[in-house]
Amino acid sequence: MTIFEKDNFDFLDKKTRQILLASRESFVPHTPYRYEKDMLEAVRIGDMDLARKCMENLEKTGQAGRLSSSPLRQAQIIFISYITQITRAAMDGGVAEDLAYAMSDSYIQTSEECTSPSQIQTLRERALRDFVSAVKHKKESPPYSKAVRKSIHYIHSHLQEKISLPQLAQASGMSRGRFSHLFKEETGMSPMAYVQKERLETACSMLLYTDYPLSEISAALCFSSESHFIKIFREYTGRTPGRYRKSQS
Repeated sequence: MTIFEKDNFDFLDKKTRQILLASRESFVPHTPYRYEKDMLEAVRIGDMDLARKCMENLEKTGQAGRLSSSPLRQAQIIFISYITQITRAAMDGGVAEDLAYAMSDSYIQTSEECTSPSQIQTLRERALRDFVSAVKHKKESPPYSKAVRKSIHYIHSHLQEKISLPQLAQASGMSRGRFSHLFKEETGMSPMAYVQKERLETACSMLLYTDYPLSEISAALCFSSESHFIKIFREYTGRTPGRYRKSQS
């Protein structure tokens, strides 16, 4: 672009003044920052009812600046800003960074495939629900001991690899027997059952937010075969992976 041929961005000051003047002359205020803060606080505390009310206030009060001449691109840019904000609010609410960033990337990538502002709006509503739900789930989860937290972190970081009980015990810093007993006492399930649950939850997300075929999802999450994956998934959700993907689309 020609504007980058010279190391001089003084024109931005002029452009800012022009936008500010146009905004004041139109008598249409920008969306108040305090409403954005209210919405982010609702995400941070995991309150879905409050988050929806805050979103209604945002949509009724003022309007976003003109960021693009294309209505679709305008919606996409605003959506990216929105996702960036609620991602950080969710992390402040306790959602693990790797999960929050993965959700953020998934939603932003999906927004780039949308073909109308109405699709962006639907995606925005879905994102709000998922981020608030992630915070609520985290807050309602019982606190775990340091050893169990270490093993759970190991599980989340190695879902696409083979995971064994000795590996988890080593990650926790405990003997295998003591670790197994403590893990089940705190989580209500055996370590390997927890691994399978996390893989199935990840499979649900992959079915919803990616176009990967079942064979690739099965292989990526270390199921012994695609048929085994389908069997276990149906036992867990009550539906086959294919039906699950279609029912959520």
